[in-house]
Order: sequence, then structure tokens, then C-alpha cells
Amino acid sequence: MPRILIMNAGTAQMSGADLTKTQLSLAAKSALRSVWFAQEDDLIVSPIAIPTELLSLVGATLNFDVSTLSVLVPESAGEASILSDSTLQSDPIVERINRHIRRTTPWRISACYPSEGVARLAAALGILQNGDDFTLQRGPDLLNRKSHFRQLAASASLPVPSGCAITSPDELFRAVTSLRCETGSVIVKLDNGAGGLGNVILTGTESDPLPGARETRQVLWPSFDPNTIWTEMTTPSCRTAVVESYHLARSIFYLEFEIEANGSIAYVNTGSIRLRQSKDRSERALVWTGLELPSDLSNEQCSTARAHANRFVELARILGYRGMINIDAIFTTDGRLLFNEANGRWGGGSVLHSIAARLLGPDYSDSYVISSVRNVRSNSLQTAVDHFANDGCLFDSTRKEGVIPLAADQEAGTVECIVIARSRLACRDLEHRLLRMT
Repeated sequence: MPRILIMNAGTAQMSGADLTKTQLSLAAKSALRSVWFAQEDDLIVSPIAIPTELLSLVGATLNFDVSTLSVLVPESAGEASILSDSTLQSDPIVERINRHIRRTTPWRISACYPSEGVARLAAALGILQNGDDFTLQRGPDLLNRKSHFRQLAASASLPVPSGCAITSPDELFRAVTSLRCETGSVIVKLDNGAGGLGNVILTGTESDPLPGARETRQVLWPSFDPNTIWTEMTTPSCRTAVVESYHLARSIFYLEFEIEANGSIAYVNTGSIRLRQSKDRSERALVWTGLELPSDLSNEQCSTARAHANRFVELARILGYRGMINIDAIFTTDGRLLFNEANGRWGGGSVLHSIAARLLGPDYSDSYVISSVRNVRSNSLQTAVDHFANDGCLFDSTRKEGVIPLAADQEAGTVECIVIARSRLACRDLEHRLLRMT
């Protein structure tokens, strides 16, 4: 059954007016890497044009005829780089999609975020999908807000850091004052931020950048100005934040599930989140280097985390949510399991999992390690392909190992790559060969 792939990354976080240049850039990059979900006869609805060389590479790597794909870019998307709900519901978009899908029936919709606009678009197209009633009431918002996550996590008995949601500078002051006593550090989270971009860690000691935030800031307790933090951490469309005790992590990972249309729950994958110190010592955040699937958790740790996460996913299923769910968690340095947040959407590892499953089979994690490597120096996808081929590390469908460039950032002159290897050691070797290009 052909699909309408809707690349609406960014719409669940903020309104277009609130999105920063960095977030818009991330949404555009997400649209490009999400092209790797495509299959024969799909229709891609993207906020930006998809380069021909990327489509050709996807087809050649995944072995299907990309001439059967169609790409629709709304004229109103312009410089926004996001597909807003209003754009998806607009008459021109509905009519253009309708003209296309009349050729073949039936169709189904697969969106990065199952937003209200996506559900209304489905209704306008006559595509009935389980979960749309919940989505029409903005139910998935419950899975994309950090304050709601804490509420749902409490209901599902998930272990979470001590903390609370706050809605004013006074509440912020009280929460920080109380919670800093547990570990000496707290993290303040923007309620609808993503990727740690809205988070700030406050600590009483001088510290290198810590995971999970855009900035690690030393505070000389009790000298703390809640009004300054409140102004930084909130936006016109979001006047809520979350404050939690901050715990150092031994392992940082995620678990991904899918609640299918019939209500069954499928475990998809787990991966480690990898970060490193910036070469620029003035940088106030760690550099996100990519993901590695499967995660480096022990079997016991993974089983424990999955058992807890399953309760949360079951709660989301009962509420009426259908689609992908990603849940972030850590094992602390003293061995505690703590869950940090959940998101009802495609996750960072979703594309990696999809590619690996199509190239290696559904049980790839038993025999392979998959990692993503960002910011590999290259002028274009084709330049990267040629270089990897000459270096002997381009993915080979016979050996079932190697490197695949996923998407290019023309402005930065870099590409993101996926590495496929049979062990973590072999994966690291391929990564080092890539980074020698920088």
C-alpha cells in the first residue's frame, strides 16, 4: 500500500514564530534524512525540495525504482522549513495530494508527528486511520510535553528524577532551591523543547558541559535570579517549564516502540546517544555525535528498561495514541534507572533502524552494529560516495558492511553518514576512517 510521507518535524515543538534558526535548520535536515523511509510509489510531502542526487542514492542503496516516487513541496512552505498544520490543511495542498492519490487506492499516511493538521488532512482526503479521533483532539501533545510526561510517567510508575512543572518565576525559585539539595545540580527544561536545545543545567561547582542541555551554568548558591532563567526558558507560546534534580549518567539511551493501527505494541529498537566534548573549550554544550544501535546496555539493563517503558507505552495505547514513541532514559553513575522524556514521533534512530532492517533483515541487531556519524567533511553526496568507494569503505550489498551517506548540508559542507559493521570495534574503525576526511 503506497504511503503519503509527511515530513513535519518541528511542528510539535513550537509555532513557526517561536522556532529559532537552529531549530529550522534541524527540521530541514530531518526532512532530508527522512527520505530514506521512502518505498516504491510513495508520495513525499516535504517543506523543502529533495535533491535528485539524494533520491537516486536512496533508490540505488535500497534497490527500488525512485522514478515511482513523487515529491510535493507546498508553495507556502518557503523559508519556514516546517510543514505547519495550517499548511497541511490548506486547500491547495489538499487538492494537489488529491489529484495524485486518485491514481491508486488505497493509501495510508505516515507522518513524523501525528498532529491535528495531519488528522484533518487525512479526513479531507478520505483516508480513515485508527487513532485520528485522539489526534484531532491534540492527544499526541500529551506525549510531546515534558510536564505531561512526568504526569503520565507517575501514572505508569516509571522511575523519574525528582522534579515538578512550574509556571512562574516564583515557582521556579522554590523548585530549584529545593531540588538542588539532592545532587547539587538541577536541570531546567523548556516544556516543548527538543534535543536538549531548551534545557539549562544549574550547578554549584565549576563543571565542563554536561549531557542533556544547551548550557551548563555555574551558580553560586543561594545567588540565583529566577526571573532571568524564566525569561530565557519560556516563549510566548509556552509559559511552562520543568525543573528536575540532575544526575550524572553512565549510559544515555532511548527505546523506540510503535503502537500499530490495530492497537498492538511492537518494540522497534534501542540505541545509545553519543556525545563528546567540543574542541572549542568555550563551547557550553556537548557535541551530539550520533546514535549507535543497539545500545550498549547489558541484557539485564535492557530488559529492565523495556519492562518499565512498556507500561508507559501501554498507557499511551489505552489513551488512544497510534504511531511511534521514543522514550529517553539513563542509568546513573550509581546504577539507578531514570526516564527523562518521551516523544510521540519518528525518533533520531528511526531512519537508521529502517535502513538496517531493509538491508540486513529485521533481526540485524543480533549480528550488526549501526551508528550515525555527523559532520563528515564533503562538498556533496556524490563526492562522499566517490570518496568512500575509492577508500573501499562504501556499503557493499554482498559483504553487508560499510558506510552510506544519508544527507548533505550544503551550507556547512558536511554529510551525515550511517556506518554498518559486524562489531563495535569494526564500527569504530569505519568511523575513524570517516573522520579522517575532516
